[in-house]
Amino acid sequence: MPDRLERDVRQGFDAETRRLLARRVPLGVSFSLVLAAVAGFLELAYFPGRLPALATSFASEAVLGLIAVAASRQERLRAILLPLVAATTLGIALLVVGYVVEVRASGDALAFALIVFLSGAALIFPWGAWGQVPVAVGVSAAYLAALATGVRGELPLPYGLLSVAGCAVTSVIGALFLDLHRRAIFQQRLQLERRRDEQLATLYDVTRAVTATLELPQVLWLVCQRVLDVLGLERLWLLWREAPDGALRGLAARRDGMEIQVTEIEGDGASWEDVLQSGADSQPSIVPPGADEARFLGGADPLPQHLLRLPLVFQSELVGIILGDRGGTQQARESSFLDFAATLGNSAAMAIANARLYALVLQHRAELLQLSNKRLDVIEEGMRRVSRELHDGICQALMAVKLDLALLQRQLPAEQRNAVQDIRAQVIDVAQGVRQMSHLLHPPVLDDFGPVAAIESITEKYRATSELEIRLTAPNPGLRFAPSIELMLFRVFQEALINVVKHSGARRVSVRIAAEDDAVVLEISDDGKGFDAHAYFRMPPASAGLGLIGMRERVAHFGGVFRVTSRPGAGTRIYVSAPAEPVPAVPVAAAL
Repeated sequence: MPDRLERDVRQGFDAETRRLLARRVPLGVSFSLVLAAVAGFLELAYFPGRLPALATSFASEAVLGLIAVAASRQERLRAILLPLVAATTLGIALLVVGYVVEVRASGDALAFALIVFLSGAALIFPWGAWGQVPVAVGVSAAYLAALATGVRGELPLPYGLLSVAGCAVTSVIGALFLDLHRRAIFQQRLQLERRRDEQLATLYDVTRAVTATLELPQVLWLVCQRVLDVLGLERLWLLWREAPDGALRGLAARRDGMEIQVTEIEGDGASWEDVLQSGADSQPSIVPPGADEARFLGGADPLPQHLLRLPLVFQSELVGIILGDRGGTQQARESSFLDFAATLGNSAAMAIANARLYALVLQHRAELLQLSNKRLDVIEEGMRRVSRELHDGICQALMAVKLDLALLQRQLPAEQRNAVQDIRAQVIDVAQGVRQMSHLLHPPVLDDFGPVAAIESITEKYRATSELEIRLTAPNPGLRFAPSIELMLFRVFQEALINVVKHSGARRVSVRIAAEDDAVVLEISDDGKGFDAHAYFRMPPASAGLGLIGMRERVAHFGGVFRVTSRPGAGTRIYVSAPAEPVPAVPVAAAL
Protein backbone atom coordinates (compact mmCIF):
# COMPACT_ATOMS: atom_id res chain seq x y z
CA MET A 1 0.00 0.00 0.00
CA PRO A 2 2.77 2.58 0.75
CA ASP A 3 4.41 1.77 -2.63
CA ARG A 4 1.12 2.37 -4.36
CA LEU A 5 0.64 5.67 -2.54
CA GLU A 6 4.20 6.71 -3.38
CA ARG A 7 3.60 5.81 -7.03
CA ASP A 8 0.45 7.91 -7.01
CA VAL A 9 2.42 10.81 -5.51
CA ARG A 10 5.10 10.55 -8.20
CA GLN A 11 2.55 10.41 -10.97
CA GLY A 12 0.68 13.38 -9.54
CA PHE A 13 3.88 15.38 -9.14
CA ASP A 14 4.94 14.61 -12.71
CA ALA A 15 1.56 15.73 -14.01
CA GLU A 16 1.81 18.90 -11.92
CA THR A 17 5.30 19.54 -13.34
CA ARG A 18 4.05 19.18 -16.90
CA ARG A 19 1.17 21.58 -16.26
CA LEU A 20 3.50 24.14 -14.65
CA LEU A 21 6.06 23.74 -17.42
CA ALA A 22 3.39 24.38 -20.04
CA ARG A 23 2.46 27.63 -18.26
CA ARG A 24 6.12 28.71 -17.94
CA VAL A 25 7.13 28.16 -21.60
CA PRO A 26 5.95 31.61 -22.80
CA LEU A 27 7.86 33.22 -19.91
CA GLY A 28 11.04 31.26 -20.68
CA VAL A 29 10.84 32.01 -24.41
CA SER A 30 10.21 35.69 -23.70
CA PHE A 31 13.19 35.78 -21.33
CA SER A 32 15.49 34.21 -23.94
CA LEU A 33 14.32 36.48 -26.72
CA VAL A 34 14.57 39.62 -24.58
CA LEU A 35 18.09 38.61 -23.53
CA ALA A 36 19.06 38.08 -27.17
CA ALA A 37 17.43 41.34 -28.23
CA VAL A 38 19.27 43.39 -25.56
CA ALA A 39 22.58 41.80 -26.55
CA GLY A 40 21.76 42.41 -30.23
CA PHE A 41 21.10 46.11 -29.70
CA LEU A 42 24.44 46.43 -27.91
CA GLU A 43 26.09 44.62 -30.81
CA LEU A 44 24.51 46.95 -33.35
CA ALA A 45 25.54 49.98 -31.32
CA TYR A 46 29.20 49.04 -31.63
CA PHE A 47 29.21 46.85 -34.76
CA PRO A 48 26.50 47.94 -37.25
CA GLY A 49 27.96 45.71 -39.95
CA ARG A 50 26.86 42.57 -38.10
CA LEU A 51 23.15 43.25 -38.72
CA PRO A 52 22.54 40.48 -41.30
CA ALA A 53 24.05 37.73 -39.14
CA LEU A 54 22.36 39.13 -36.04
CA ALA A 55 18.96 39.27 -37.73
CA THR A 56 19.32 35.69 -39.03
CA SER A 57 20.25 34.41 -35.58
CA PHE A 58 17.45 36.33 -33.83
CA ALA A 59 14.84 35.18 -36.36
CA SER A 60 15.91 31.56 -35.92
CA GLU A 61 15.67 31.93 -32.13
CA ALA A 62 12.18 33.44 -32.46
CA VAL A 63 11.06 30.50 -34.66
CA LEU A 64 12.30 27.99 -32.07
CA GLY A 65 10.55 29.95 -29.32
CA LEU A 66 7.26 30.00 -31.20
CA ILE A 67 7.55 26.26 -31.82
CA ALA A 68 7.99 25.69 -28.08
CA VAL A 69 5.02 27.93 -27.23
CA ALA A 70 2.80 26.18 -29.80
CA ALA A 71 3.83 22.75 -28.46
CA SER A 72 2.99 23.78 -24.89
CA ARG A 73 -0.60 24.46 -25.97
CA GLN A 74 -1.10 20.92 -27.34
CA GLU A 75 -2.45 18.42 -24.83
CA ARG A 76 -1.18 15.46 -26.82
CA LEU A 77 2.39 16.76 -26.60
CA ARG A 78 2.36 17.11 -22.80
CA ALA A 79 4.09 13.73 -22.38
CA ILE A 80 7.17 14.88 -24.37
CA LEU A 81 7.00 18.55 -23.41
CA LEU A 82 10.02 18.46 -21.06
CA PRO A 83 12.54 17.13 -23.62
CA LEU A 84 10.97 19.31 -26.30
CA VAL A 85 11.37 22.51 -24.24
CA ALA A 86 14.90 21.49 -23.18
CA ALA A 87 15.84 20.94 -26.82
CA THR A 88 14.34 24.30 -27.81
CA THR A 89 16.19 26.09 -25.00
CA LEU A 90 19.45 24.42 -25.95
CA GLY A 91 18.80 25.29 -29.62
CA ILE A 92 18.47 28.99 -28.76
CA ALA A 93 21.75 28.83 -26.85
CA LEU A 94 23.44 27.12 -29.81
CA LEU A 95 22.20 29.83 -32.16
CA VAL A 96 23.75 32.47 -29.88
CA VAL A 97 27.03 30.54 -29.85
CA GLY A 98 26.86 30.10 -33.62
CA TYR A 99 26.41 33.84 -34.13
CA VAL A 100 29.45 34.59 -31.94
CA VAL A 101 31.56 32.06 -33.87
CA GLU A 102 30.42 33.43 -37.23
CA VAL A 103 31.13 37.10 -36.55
CA ARG A 104 34.11 36.40 -34.28
CA ALA A 105 32.55 38.36 -31.43
CA SER A 106 33.95 38.62 -27.89
CA GLY A 107 34.31 35.39 -25.96
CA ASP A 108 33.78 37.32 -22.70
CA ALA A 109 30.37 38.57 -23.88
CA LEU A 110 29.49 35.00 -24.89
CA ALA A 111 30.45 33.70 -21.46
CA PHE A 112 28.37 36.37 -19.72
CA ALA A 113 25.35 35.64 -21.95
CA LEU A 114 25.58 31.88 -21.35
CA ILE A 115 25.90 32.39 -17.58
CA VAL A 116 22.73 34.53 -17.52
CA PHE A 117 21.01 32.04 -19.85
CA LEU A 118 21.82 29.01 -17.67
CA SER A 119 20.81 30.77 -14.45
CA GLY A 120 17.53 32.05 -15.92
CA ALA A 121 16.52 28.66 -17.37
CA ALA A 122 17.06 26.93 -14.01
CA LEU A 123 14.85 29.50 -12.25
CA ILE A 124 12.09 29.71 -14.85
CA PHE A 125 11.57 26.10 -15.94
CA PRO A 126 10.50 23.61 -13.20
CA TRP A 127 12.14 20.64 -14.90
CA GLY A 128 14.64 19.72 -12.22
CA ALA A 129 17.86 17.93 -13.06
CA TRP A 130 16.17 16.01 -15.91
CA GLY A 131 15.89 19.16 -17.99
CA GLN A 132 18.76 21.25 -16.63
CA VAL A 133 21.55 18.67 -17.05
CA PRO A 134 21.15 18.33 -20.87
CA VAL A 135 20.94 22.09 -21.24
CA ALA A 136 23.97 22.70 -19.00
CA VAL A 137 26.04 20.01 -20.71
CA GLY A 138 25.00 21.22 -24.18
CA VAL A 139 25.75 24.86 -23.41
CA SER A 140 29.13 23.99 -21.87
CA ALA A 141 30.00 21.86 -24.92
CA ALA A 142 28.96 24.65 -27.27
CA TYR A 143 31.15 27.13 -25.36
CA LEU A 144 34.11 24.77 -25.57
CA ALA A 145 33.46 24.35 -29.30
CA ALA A 146 33.42 28.13 -29.73
CA LEU A 147 36.75 28.40 -27.91
CA ALA A 148 38.12 25.65 -30.11
CA THR A 149 37.27 27.69 -33.21
CA GLY A 150 39.34 30.58 -31.90
CA VAL A 151 36.78 32.77 -30.11
CA ARG A 152 38.58 34.77 -27.42
CA GLY A 153 37.96 37.64 -25.06
CA GLU A 154 39.89 40.22 -23.09
CA LEU A 155 39.97 38.10 -19.92
CA PRO A 156 42.27 35.12 -19.54
CA LEU A 157 40.88 31.90 -20.92
CA PRO A 158 40.54 30.08 -17.55
CA TYR A 159 38.22 32.86 -16.31
CA GLY A 160 35.67 32.11 -18.96
CA LEU A 161 36.01 28.33 -18.60
CA LEU A 162 35.58 28.41 -14.83
CA SER A 163 32.70 30.86 -15.02
CA VAL A 164 30.68 28.84 -17.55
CA ALA A 165 31.52 25.49 -15.93
CA GLY A 166 30.74 26.83 -12.43
CA CYS A 167 27.45 28.31 -13.62
CA ALA A 168 26.52 25.01 -15.32
CA VAL A 169 27.18 23.02 -12.13
CA THR A 170 25.44 25.62 -9.96
CA SER A 171 22.39 25.72 -12.24
CA VAL A 172 22.08 21.92 -12.07
CA ILE A 173 22.37 21.93 -8.28
CA GLY A 174 19.92 24.83 -8.03
CA ALA A 175 17.44 23.10 -10.32
CA LEU A 176 17.78 19.94 -8.25
CA PHE A 177 17.11 21.75 -4.97
CA LEU A 178 14.21 23.69 -6.47
CA ASP A 179 12.75 20.39 -7.64
CA LEU A 180 13.12 18.86 -4.17
CA HIS A 181 11.53 21.94 -2.64
CA ARG A 182 8.60 21.78 -5.05
CA ARG A 183 8.22 18.06 -4.38
CA ALA A 184 8.10 18.66 -0.62
CA ILE A 185 5.47 21.39 -1.05
CA PHE A 186 3.44 19.12 -3.33
CA GLN A 187 3.57 16.24 -0.86
CA GLN A 188 2.56 18.52 2.00
CA ARG A 189 -0.35 19.89 -0.01
CA LEU A 190 -1.36 16.36 -0.96
CA GLN A 191 -1.22 15.27 2.67
CA LEU A 192 -3.36 18.24 3.68
CA GLU A 193 -5.90 17.35 1.00
CA ARG A 194 -5.93 13.72 2.08
CA ARG A 195 -6.29 14.73 5.70
CA ARG A 196 -9.15 17.01 4.77
CA ASP A 197 -10.81 14.21 2.81
CA GLU A 198 -10.33 11.83 5.72
CA GLN A 199 -11.82 14.37 8.10
CA LEU A 200 -14.78 14.90 5.79
CA ALA A 201 -15.28 11.14 5.51
CA THR A 202 -15.00 10.83 9.28
CA LEU A 203 -17.50 13.63 9.84
CA TYR A 204 -19.87 11.98 7.38
CA ASP A 205 -19.50 8.67 9.19
CA VAL A 206 -20.03 10.32 12.58
CA THR A 207 -23.06 12.27 11.38
CA ARG A 208 -24.58 9.17 9.81
CA ALA A 209 -23.93 7.13 12.97
CA VAL A 210 -25.32 9.61 15.48
CA THR A 211 -28.38 10.32 13.33
CA ALA A 212 -29.10 6.63 12.70
CA THR A 213 -31.48 6.67 15.68
CA LEU A 214 -33.63 9.30 17.35
CA GLU A 215 -33.76 7.65 20.76
CA LEU A 216 -31.90 10.03 23.08
CA PRO A 217 -30.06 7.37 25.17
CA GLN A 218 -28.71 5.70 22.03
CA VAL A 219 -27.73 9.05 20.50
CA LEU A 220 -25.78 10.03 23.63
CA TRP A 221 -23.98 6.68 23.70
CA LEU A 222 -23.04 7.01 20.03
CA VAL A 223 -21.81 10.57 20.57
CA CYS A 224 -19.51 9.41 23.36
CA GLN A 225 -18.21 6.49 21.30
CA ARG A 226 -17.55 8.48 18.11
CA VAL A 227 -15.92 11.43 19.83
CA LEU A 228 -13.56 9.10 21.71
CA ASP A 229 -12.62 7.27 18.51
CA VAL A 230 -12.26 10.24 16.18
CA LEU A 231 -10.45 12.67 18.49
CA GLY A 232 -8.23 10.01 20.06
CA LEU A 233 -9.40 10.65 23.63
CA GLU A 234 -9.04 8.18 26.48
CA ARG A 235 -11.81 9.64 28.63
CA LEU A 236 -14.60 12.14 28.23
CA TRP A 237 -17.50 13.57 30.18
CA LEU A 238 -20.74 14.71 28.55
CA LEU A 239 -23.23 17.11 30.15
CA TRP A 240 -26.58 17.79 28.48
CA ARG A 241 -30.15 18.88 29.10
CA GLU A 242 -33.06 16.71 28.06
CA ALA A 243 -35.14 19.87 27.64
CA PRO A 244 -34.29 23.60 27.44
CA ASP A 245 -35.53 24.11 31.00
CA GLY A 246 -34.64 20.64 32.25
CA ALA A 247 -32.04 19.58 34.79
CA LEU A 248 -28.49 18.73 33.81
CA ARG A 249 -27.49 15.12 33.38
CA GLY A 250 -24.08 13.63 32.75
CA LEU A 251 -22.36 10.65 31.15
CA ALA A 252 -18.78 9.45 31.61
CA ALA A 253 -17.05 7.39 28.92
CA ARG A 254 -13.65 5.78 28.90
CA ARG A 255 -11.73 3.45 26.65
CA ASP A 256 -11.13 -0.04 28.05
CA GLY A 257 -8.97 -1.84 25.52
CA MET A 258 -11.05 -2.24 22.37
CA GLU A 259 -14.30 -1.47 24.20
CA ILE A 260 -15.84 1.79 25.39
CA GLN A 261 -17.63 1.93 28.71
CA VAL A 262 -20.33 4.56 29.20
CA THR A 263 -21.85 5.20 32.62
CA GLU A 264 -24.20 7.83 34.00
CA ILE A 265 -22.76 10.38 36.41
CA GLU A 266 -24.59 10.59 39.70
CA GLY A 267 -24.88 13.86 41.54
CA ASP A 268 -26.71 17.15 41.78
CA GLY A 269 -27.12 18.55 38.28
CA ALA A 270 -27.57 22.07 39.65
CA SER A 271 -23.97 22.06 40.86
CA TRP A 272 -22.75 21.45 37.29
CA GLU A 273 -24.21 24.64 35.85
CA ASP A 274 -20.90 26.50 36.05
CA VAL A 275 -19.18 23.70 34.13
CA LEU A 276 -21.78 23.92 31.36
CA GLN A 277 -21.61 27.71 31.21
CA SER A 278 -17.83 27.55 30.75
CA GLY A 279 -18.58 26.56 27.17
CA ALA A 280 -20.98 29.42 26.54
CA ASP A 281 -18.41 31.18 24.32
CA SER A 282 -19.05 28.44 21.70
CA GLN A 283 -15.33 28.00 20.98
CA PRO A 284 -13.52 24.66 21.48
CA SER A 285 -10.26 24.94 23.37
CA ILE A 286 -7.60 22.91 25.17
CA VAL A 287 -7.09 24.28 28.68
CA PRO A 288 -6.03 23.11 32.15
CA PRO A 289 -9.03 22.14 34.33
CA GLY A 290 -10.58 25.12 36.11
CA ALA A 291 -11.84 25.14 39.68
CA ASP A 292 -15.42 24.24 38.69
CA GLU A 293 -14.24 21.50 36.35
CA ALA A 294 -11.87 20.13 38.99
CA ARG A 295 -14.79 19.83 41.44
CA PHE A 296 -16.92 18.16 38.78
CA LEU A 297 -14.11 15.73 37.91
CA GLY A 298 -13.18 15.13 41.53
CA GLY A 299 -13.99 11.44 41.17
CA ALA A 300 -11.77 11.04 38.12
CA ASP A 301 -8.54 9.19 38.80
CA PRO A 302 -6.20 10.63 37.72
CA LEU A 303 -7.38 14.19 37.24
CA PRO A 304 -6.67 15.31 33.63
CA GLN A 305 -3.86 17.83 33.19
CA HIS A 306 -5.37 19.28 30.00
CA LEU A 307 -8.99 19.22 28.90
CA LEU A 308 -10.55 19.55 25.50
CA ARG A 309 -13.55 21.79 26.16
CA LEU A 310 -16.05 21.20 23.35
CA PRO A 311 -19.36 23.13 23.59
CA LEU A 312 -22.37 21.57 21.88
CA VAL A 313 -24.36 24.43 20.35
CA PHE A 314 -27.40 24.08 18.12
CA GLN A 315 -29.18 27.16 16.77
CA SER A 316 -27.53 29.42 19.37
CA GLU A 317 -28.64 27.12 22.21
CA LEU A 318 -26.05 25.43 24.41
CA VAL A 319 -27.47 21.90 24.55
CA GLY A 320 -24.43 20.40 26.31
CA ILE A 321 -20.67 20.27 26.65
CA ILE A 322 -18.00 17.60 26.22
CA LEU A 323 -14.87 17.53 28.36
CA GLY A 324 -12.13 15.32 26.95
CA ASP A 325 -8.92 14.12 28.60
CA ARG A 326 -5.96 15.17 26.42
CA GLY A 327 -3.36 13.58 28.70
CA GLY A 328 -0.23 15.27 30.03
CA THR A 329 0.61 17.29 26.90
CA GLN A 330 -1.14 19.99 24.97
CA GLN A 331 -0.79 18.15 21.69
CA ALA A 332 -3.07 18.86 18.76
CA ARG A 333 -3.38 22.51 19.72
CA GLU A 334 -3.21 23.54 16.07
CA SER A 335 -6.25 25.25 14.64
CA SER A 336 -7.03 22.37 12.24
CA PHE A 337 -7.65 20.00 15.14
CA LEU A 338 -9.84 22.50 16.97
CA ASP A 339 -11.75 23.27 13.76
CA PHE A 340 -12.30 19.56 13.24
CA ALA A 341 -13.43 19.17 16.86
CA ALA A 342 -15.81 22.12 16.44
CA THR A 343 -17.38 20.56 13.35
CA LEU A 344 -17.69 17.26 15.17
CA GLY A 345 -19.32 19.06 18.09
CA ASN A 346 -21.83 20.66 15.72
CA SER A 347 -22.82 17.22 14.42
CA ALA A 348 -23.16 15.89 17.97
CA ALA A 349 -25.20 18.93 19.04
CA MET A 350 -27.50 18.53 16.04
CA ALA A 351 -28.03 14.83 16.85
CA ILE A 352 -28.84 15.60 20.50
CA ALA A 353 -31.19 18.44 19.54
CA ASN A 354 -32.97 16.19 17.02
CA ALA A 355 -33.34 13.47 19.65
CA ARG A 356 -34.77 16.02 22.08
CA LEU A 357 -37.24 17.22 19.45
CA TYR A 358 -38.18 13.63 18.68
CA ALA A 359 -38.84 12.93 22.36
CA LEU A 360 -40.98 16.10 22.51
CA VAL A 361 -42.90 15.01 19.41
CA LEU A 362 -43.54 11.59 20.96
CA GLN A 363 -44.78 13.24 24.14
CA HIS A 364 -47.13 15.52 22.22
CA ARG A 365 -48.25 12.62 20.08
CA ALA A 366 -49.07 10.60 23.18
CA GLU A 367 -51.05 13.54 24.56
CA LEU A 368 -52.94 13.95 21.30
CA LEU A 369 -53.61 10.23 21.17
CA GLN A 370 -54.88 10.35 24.73
CA LEU A 371 -57.23 13.22 23.83
CA SER A 372 -58.36 11.33 20.73
CA ASN A 373 -58.99 8.22 22.81
CA LYS A 374 -61.04 10.23 25.28
CA ARG A 375 -63.01 11.65 22.37
CA LEU A 376 -63.70 8.15 21.05
CA ASP A 377 -64.71 6.98 24.50
CA VAL A 378 -67.10 9.90 24.86
CA ILE A 379 -68.57 9.26 21.41
CA GLU A 380 -69.01 5.54 22.09
CA GLU A 381 -70.59 6.20 25.46
CA GLY A 382 -72.98 8.69 23.86
CA MET A 383 -73.87 6.22 21.10
CA ARG A 384 -74.43 3.49 23.69
CA ARG A 385 -76.69 5.80 25.70
CA VAL A 386 -78.65 6.85 22.60
CA SER A 387 -78.95 3.20 21.53
CA ARG A 388 -80.25 2.22 24.95
CA GLU A 389 -82.66 5.15 24.98
CA LEU A 390 -83.97 4.26 21.52
CA HIS A 391 -84.37 0.59 22.41
CA ASP A 392 -85.70 0.90 25.95
CA GLY A 393 -87.56 4.19 25.64
CA ILE A 394 -88.83 5.03 22.19
CA CYS A 395 -89.29 1.42 21.05
CA GLN A 396 -91.23 0.57 24.21
CA ALA A 397 -93.37 3.69 23.80
CA LEU A 398 -94.11 2.80 20.21
CA MET A 399 -95.07 -0.75 21.23
CA ALA A 400 -97.43 0.71 23.82
CA VAL A 401 -98.99 2.93 21.13
CA LYS A 402 -99.38 -0.16 18.94
CA LEU A 403 -101.22 -2.00 21.72
CA ASP A 404 -103.45 1.00 22.38
CA LEU A 405 -104.28 1.18 18.68
CA ALA A 406 -105.16 -2.54 18.69
CA LEU A 407 -107.53 -1.99 21.60
CA LEU A 408 -109.05 1.04 19.86
CA GLN A 409 -109.45 -0.96 16.65
CA ARG A 410 -111.59 -3.58 18.39
CA GLN A 411 -113.85 -0.87 19.85
CA LEU A 412 -114.47 1.05 16.62
CA PRO A 413 -117.09 0.30 14.00
CA ALA A 414 -116.05 -1.85 11.07
CA GLU A 415 -115.85 1.06 8.62
CA GLN A 416 -113.18 2.84 10.79
CA ARG A 417 -111.01 -0.18 11.63
CA ASN A 418 -109.06 -0.02 8.31
CA ALA A 419 -107.82 3.48 9.10
CA VAL A 420 -106.60 2.38 12.52
CA GLN A 421 -104.99 -0.67 10.95
CA ASP A 422 -102.97 1.60 8.62
CA ILE A 423 -101.85 3.69 11.58
CA ARG A 424 -100.75 0.52 13.44
CA ALA A 425 -98.70 -0.56 10.40
CA GLN A 426 -96.95 2.81 10.30
CA VAL A 427 -96.18 2.61 14.01
CA ILE A 428 -94.74 -0.89 13.53
CA ASP A 429 -92.53 0.37 10.66
CA VAL A 430 -91.29 3.25 12.80
CA ALA A 431 -90.55 0.86 15.66
CA GLN A 432 -88.59 -1.41 13.34
CA GLY A 433 -86.57 1.56 12.03
CA VAL A 434 -85.83 2.75 15.55
CA ARG A 435 -84.79 -0.76 16.61
CA GLN A 436 -82.51 -1.06 13.56
CA MET A 437 -81.00 2.35 14.29
CA SER A 438 -80.43 1.29 17.89
CA HIS A 439 -78.64 -1.85 16.74
CA LEU A 440 -76.44 0.12 14.35
CA LEU A 441 -75.45 2.54 17.07
CA HIS A 442 -74.56 -0.23 19.50
CA PRO A 443 -75.83 -3.74 18.78
CA PRO A 444 -76.88 -5.68 21.89
CA VAL A 445 -75.63 -8.86 20.21
CA LEU A 446 -72.08 -7.49 20.56
CA ASP A 447 -72.37 -7.41 24.34
CA ASP A 448 -74.20 -10.71 24.52
CA PHE A 449 -72.47 -12.96 21.97
CA GLY A 450 -69.24 -11.22 20.91
CA PRO A 451 -67.74 -9.66 17.77
CA VAL A 452 -68.20 -12.65 15.44
CA ALA A 453 -71.95 -12.77 16.09
CA ALA A 454 -72.25 -8.96 15.77
CA ILE A 455 -70.35 -8.97 12.48
CA GLU A 456 -72.50 -11.85 11.22
CA SER A 457 -75.68 -9.97 12.09
CA ILE A 458 -74.53 -6.89 10.12
CA THR A 459 -73.46 -9.18 7.27
CA GLU A 460 -76.92 -10.73 7.04
CA LYS A 461 -78.55 -7.32 6.73
CA TYR A 462 -76.21 -6.27 3.91
CA ARG A 463 -76.77 -9.58 2.12
CA ALA A 464 -80.49 -8.95 2.23
CA THR A 465 -80.36 -5.30 1.09
CA SER A 466 -77.52 -5.44 -1.47
CA GLU A 467 -75.97 -7.79 -4.01
CA LEU A 468 -72.78 -8.24 -2.02
CA GLU A 469 -71.47 -11.75 -1.54
CA ILE A 470 -69.93 -11.63 1.94
CA ARG A 471 -67.96 -14.57 3.31
CA LEU A 472 -67.07 -14.61 7.01
CA THR A 473 -64.31 -16.91 8.30
CA ALA A 474 -63.89 -17.36 12.06
CA PRO A 475 -62.09 -20.42 13.42
CA ASN A 476 -63.72 -19.86 16.81
CA PRO A 477 -67.15 -18.18 16.46
CA GLY A 478 -67.55 -17.92 20.23
CA LEU A 479 -64.25 -16.08 20.71
CA ARG A 480 -64.55 -13.21 23.20
CA PHE A 481 -62.24 -10.35 24.09
CA ALA A 482 -62.32 -7.30 26.30
CA PRO A 483 -65.44 -5.19 25.55
CA SER A 484 -63.34 -2.26 24.24
CA ILE A 485 -61.49 -4.55 21.80
CA GLU A 486 -64.74 -6.11 20.59
CA LEU A 487 -66.25 -2.68 20.02
CA MET A 488 -63.15 -1.57 18.06
CA LEU A 489 -63.37 -4.64 15.79
CA PHE A 490 -67.06 -4.07 15.19
CA ARG A 491 -66.63 -0.38 14.35
CA VAL A 492 -63.75 -1.07 11.96
CA PHE A 493 -65.78 -3.74 10.16
CA GLN A 494 -68.86 -1.52 10.10
CA GLU A 495 -66.99 1.42 8.57
CA ALA A 496 -65.13 -0.83 6.11
CA LEU A 497 -68.38 -2.37 4.87
CA ILE A 498 -69.92 1.06 4.41
CA ASN A 499 -66.90 2.09 2.30
CA VAL A 500 -67.22 -1.07 0.19
CA VAL A 501 -70.88 -0.35 -0.58
CA LYS A 502 -70.37 3.37 -1.25
CA HIS A 503 -67.05 3.47 -3.13
CA SER A 504 -65.56 0.13 -4.21
CA GLY A 505 -68.20 -1.33 -6.53
CA ALA A 506 -67.17 -4.77 -5.29
CA ARG A 507 -69.19 -7.96 -5.67
CA ARG A 508 -67.40 -10.17 -3.17
CA VAL A 509 -66.06 -9.41 0.31
CA SER A 510 -63.99 -11.77 2.46
CA VAL A 511 -63.80 -11.26 6.22
CA ARG A 512 -61.54 -13.15 8.62
CA ILE A 513 -61.33 -12.75 12.37
CA ALA A 514 -59.05 -14.88 14.52
CA ALA A 515 -56.74 -14.85 17.54
CA GLU A 516 -53.03 -15.11 16.67
CA ASP A 517 -50.11 -14.90 19.13
CA ASP A 518 -51.82 -12.88 21.88
CA ALA A 519 -53.44 -10.61 19.30
CA VAL A 520 -56.73 -10.44 17.46
CA VAL A 521 -56.56 -10.14 13.69
CA LEU A 522 -59.29 -8.77 11.44
CA GLU A 523 -58.89 -8.87 7.65
CA ILE A 524 -61.36 -7.42 5.17
CA SER A 525 -60.73 -7.92 1.42
CA ASP A 526 -62.86 -6.97 -1.57
CA ASP A 527 -62.58 -7.28 -5.36
CA GLY A 528 -63.57 -3.68 -6.06
CA LYS A 529 -61.89 -0.98 -8.14
CA GLY A 530 -59.34 -0.08 -5.45
CA PHE A 531 -57.41 3.18 -5.04
CA ASP A 532 -53.90 4.51 -4.42
CA ALA A 533 -53.58 3.90 -0.69
CA HIS A 534 -50.12 5.51 -0.38
CA ALA A 535 -51.26 8.74 -2.03
CA TYR A 536 -54.46 8.78 0.05
CA PHE A 537 -52.69 8.70 3.40
CA ARG A 538 -49.88 10.99 2.21
CA MET A 539 -52.28 13.67 0.93
CA PRO A 540 -55.98 12.81 1.29
CA PRO A 541 -58.23 14.36 -1.40
CA ALA A 542 -60.53 17.21 -0.41
CA SER A 543 -63.60 15.01 -0.98
CA ALA A 544 -62.29 12.22 1.25
CA GLY A 545 -64.14 11.44 4.46
CA LEU A 546 -62.70 10.37 7.78
CA GLY A 547 -63.57 6.68 7.55
CA LEU A 548 -60.09 5.22 7.07
CA ILE A 549 -58.47 7.83 9.32
CA GLY A 550 -61.06 7.12 12.02
CA MET A 551 -60.36 3.38 11.75
CA ARG A 552 -56.64 4.05 12.08
CA GLU A 553 -57.21 6.16 15.20
CA ARG A 554 -59.36 3.46 16.78
CA VAL A 555 -56.70 0.82 16.20
CA ALA A 556 -53.91 3.13 17.40
CA HIS A 557 -55.90 3.64 20.61
CA PHE A 558 -55.01 0.06 21.55
CA GLY A 559 -51.46 0.11 20.18
CA GLY A 560 -52.43 -2.05 17.23
CA VAL A 561 -51.47 -2.21 13.56
CA PHE A 562 -53.71 -0.79 10.85
CA ARG A 563 -52.64 -1.41 7.27
CA VAL A 564 -54.45 -0.71 4.00
CA THR A 565 -53.21 -2.40 0.82
CA SER A 566 -54.79 -1.22 -2.40
CA ARG A 567 -54.06 0.00 -5.91
CA PRO A 568 -56.36 1.01 -8.74
CA GLY A 569 -58.06 -2.00 -10.32
CA ALA A 570 -56.77 -4.51 -7.74
CA GLY A 571 -59.26 -4.30 -4.88
CA THR A 572 -58.60 -3.33 -1.28
CA ARG A 573 -57.35 -5.24 1.76
CA ILE A 574 -57.62 -3.90 5.31
CA TYR A 575 -55.51 -5.59 7.96
CA VAL A 576 -56.01 -4.93 11.66
CA SER A 577 -54.01 -6.47 14.48
CA ALA A 578 -54.41 -5.43 18.11
CA PRO A 579 -52.92 -6.94 21.25
CA ALA A 580 -55.71 -8.81 23.05
CA GLU A 581 -56.11 -11.94 25.13
CA PRO A 582 -59.21 -14.06 24.61
CA VAL A 583 -61.57 -14.19 27.58
CA PRO A 584 -63.89 -17.06 28.35
CA ALA A 585 -67.38 -16.61 26.99
CA VAL A 586 -70.18 -16.20 29.55
CA PRO A 587 -73.01 -18.65 28.81
CA VAL A 588 -76.33 -16.95 28.09
CA ALA A 589 -79.47 -18.55 29.49
CA ALA A 590 -81.82 -19.86 26.82
CA ALA A 591 -85.60 -19.56 27.13
CA LEU A 592 -87.42 -22.87 27.40
